[in-house]
Amino acid sequence: MGTTPQVTEALDYLFRLQGHGIVPTLARMEALMDRLCHPERTFPSIHIAGTNGKGSTAAMVASVLTRGGYRTGLYTSPHLIDFSERIRINGTPIPAPEMIRLTSIIRDCVKALPFTPPITFFEFTTALAFLYFSEQRLDYAVLEVGMGGRFDATNLVLPLVAAITTIALDHEQYLGETIEAIAKEKAGIIKKGVPVVTAVGQEEVLAIFEGIAHEKGAPLIRLGHEIRVMGDNPEHFVYIGLQGNVHAIHCSLAGPHQVQNAGVALGIIECLQQLGVKLSHEVILKGIAGATCAGRFETVHERPRIILDGAHNPAGVQALVNALHQITPDPRHKRLAIVGIMKDKRIADMLSYLLTWAHEIIVTAPNIPRAASPADILASLKSVTASRVGTPVRQTPHKTVPEAIAYAVHNMQPNDTLTITGSLYTIGEAKAYFAGTTPSPIRG
Repeated sequence: MGTTPQVTEALDYLFRLQGHGIVPTLARMEALMDRLCHPERTFPSIHIAGTNGKGSTAAMVASVLTRGGYRTGLYTSPHLIDFSERIRINGTPIPAPEMIRLTSIIRDCVKALPFTPPITFFEFTTALAFLYFSEQRLDYAVLEVGMGGRFDATNLVLPLVAAITTIALDHEQYLGETIEAIAKEKAGIIKKGVPVVTAVGQEEVLAIFEGIAHEKGAPLIRLGHEIRVMGDNPEHFVYIGLQGNVHAIHCSLAGPHQVQNAGVALGIIECLQQLGVKLSHEVILKGIAGATCAGRFETVHERPRIILDGAHNPAGVQALVNALHQITPDPRHKRLAIVGIMKDKRIADMLSYLLTWAHEIIVTAPNIPRAASPADILASLKSVTASRVGTPVRQTPHKTVPEAIAYAVHNMQPNDTLTITGSLYTIGEAKAYFAGTTPSPIRG
């Protein structure tokens, strides 16, 4: 985005908003949208929630719509290196002059409103995306929920289609301590009459979704029921659609879990087609095949193989490890994992999955206050390994992500594999390292 004084000042303002934390309510967003004349009502949208997979699913849907010739906005979080990654149109990040101008407009509105507690960083950023998308006269916007659903800042839109990818334990301090409690929060995006696509498999969660969808007259499209996928290789699997039609699909995103995400994306696309959105079979195939999502099982170096994956909860790490086992069948080649995790996560559970794959775990911390210290992660790792039967796993601490990467690369042979994981903040610093740049100070 550049480093002009105007960009720096705007980013500094947004950086200070991060200190306001997370306050679950829609009251501030409703007041701000009213002040801005409700930009969120001026474009058709697709709204995607879920514990894991929502970013990849959003990327695939946006790719198909863009390939179909539609002016398509994509709003995701967090960014990896640059703030502008969050707000894109047809793949192009918001330009710096637009970010500066819109930040100024929204700041003036915030000053005029008596917010108690103050507006949060994510609320401000969502308002910025809504205003930008409104002014740019989009055909469609694909919006990824930040956290939860019911009180998420994005939940003021009335979408054409909604989706809830998966449900797992994450952000328990905000969403609840049980799968059922988290499901109810995610289900807050289900709107009256709006079809909702989901890949959840837990019977207790499906029962919650079915009850809420029935109450609101919202068609519920379930992966494994109304729509299905066959196979676990994203390079070639079969999608069986709402009308029973069979489609051979190639997905560009790596990892067997992406088959499920692609199934949800294809379910969303079918719902849009039923609403009159013109998308040919060829466009859909090319859109799914051409989708990209940085930091999701992303290979940044081939020999030795280095894979970045933003898995940040036990279910995400389990999916990562399953994918890693598929591509590293020879145990003679070294397997390394660099791990930086937020302190509010289930660290021991995440490490337990990694221990089934890695020969060496290198613990570190991204430069963010929420990060668990390398010492804390190492203590969790030692606790987990103490009760584990099998070959000991080497444990190495490094204070920073760049130091950890430099150590790992120095100790690798061409056939070895390194994965960097634990948080998208860790992935952002890793991507910046390999790109020879520095990540934005805004990390929320």
